[in-house]
Amino acid sequence: MSCNERLEAVRILGRLESGERYASDELDGLFRQHPEWRREQKALITKLVYTVLTYDLRLDCFIDLYSRTPAARMDPYIRQVLEVSAAQLLFLPKIPQSAAVNEAVRLVKQSPYKRLAGFVNAVLRATLRENLKESWPEASLDPAAHWSVRASLPQWMLEMWRDAYGLETCIGIARNLSTPRALSIRVNRLKTDPEQLKQELAACTVRQGLYLEDALQLVNPGDITELRAFAQGHFTVQDESSMLCVRALDPQPGERILDMCAAPGGKSTYMVERMGNCGLVSARDISEAKCSRITENAGRLGTSIVQVSVSDAAVPRPEDAGKWDRVLLDAPCSGLGVLRNKPDMKRHRRYEDLAELSRLQRRMMDIAAQAVRPGGVFVYSTCTLSPVENEENVAAFLADHPEFARDALPDDWPEVRFGGTAGPAEPGMLTIFPEADGLDGFFIARMCRRG
Repeated sequence: MSCNERLEAVRILGRLESGERYASDELDGLFRQHPEWRREQKALITKLVYTVLTYDLRLDCFIDLYSRTPAARMDPYIRQVLEVSAAQLLFLPKIPQSAAVNEAVRLVKQSPYKRLAGFVNAVLRATLRENLKESWPEASLDPAAHWSVRASLPQWMLEMWRDAYGLETCIGIARNLSTPRALSIRVNRLKTDPEQLKQELAACTVRQGLYLEDALQLVNPGDITELRAFAQGHFTVQDESSMLCVRALDPQPGERILDMCAAPGGKSTYMVERMGNCGLVSARDISEAKCSRITENAGRLGTSIVQVSVSDAAVPRPEDAGKWDRVLLDAPCSGLGVLRNKPDMKRHRRYEDLAELSRLQRRMMDIAAQAVRPGGVFVYSTCTLSPVENEENVAAFLADHPEFARDALPDDWPEVRFGGTAGPAEPGMLTIFPEADGLDGFFIARMCRRG
């Protein structure tokens, strides 16, 4: 079957319209159906979909500037064709402008909306006549509205970050979450070392990570699963913020570690590497599918002390009581710190969701507390920037559990810039803001159970 990349991107965006599906699942399913498509064809479909998802509000504002019919009132198919075309014009300069416009018109002519082909052509030609001029709400009058459009983030997020962290940090978060970045990978020291891996990846553009010696960055690596070093388990994909979470836990050789929400296994396998593959890591998650991913990654990386099992972190397990030296709860969260990697998450989140998530997280924290032995360590983390899910949860947990106290981070903790705007709010508790050249948004709190 021939591949029309723009049409496939429009179709996927249509299926994502309800906000109940995820782009990664749609793309994976489509590519499994069409193994005959070339790698560059799949790459273009993926790029088009994620560019639209990343800049959707900005693209619609751009379209509105040149259309008498606002994007919000257009038929979804016509809007999605215009969004895919505008994404090419504004963000994919290697694609000829004429191709972006002509292909859009052709898609409409071949659809049930053929009578609107002239309208689509007129809108896109107008953008070219005006040299792709854009317009946003005035920043000086309403910074949250301005950055909501410019960074394509819901305004409630901007207002929450402004109130919690200040306007300067809020703008930094918005700017960095809409800035593309290199792929962060972790060197598997059970099989190789950073210098050897750099040589293995000589065909890629490789940079050192920002803070950790185990972290590297790959610039435009393509499909990493086709790299021999990946197949051999010499590295795995993991952000440095996620790695810092394990460094805060500080697992030691021979210990018993519980990872309560472990999929896809990045943190569990990093624990094993830090432990020299000596001890026990119990990696759990809520479904067979998620646990299969942990097992697959643990096997590829050559770890032998990961014990994988299906378990709901919101349901107590009496056999865990006081059993574990260290417990990590990387809790299900709103994911606002990783929107750069999962831009369609914006369509799945409302402000009202945060309180509900916080209640779930608190229940999981209470269960985690029961599993920590006296003198043991408990690390709570999220990949979100939401005080109600982060600082407020920790404060409430410590008030309810006087047997726990905040614990200082390990002595070998790296010097992290925290997005250049803030450091630890309290001993053992910090928010990492997303940076343009690396690091996702993350929250980490390390606590110790009194012995």
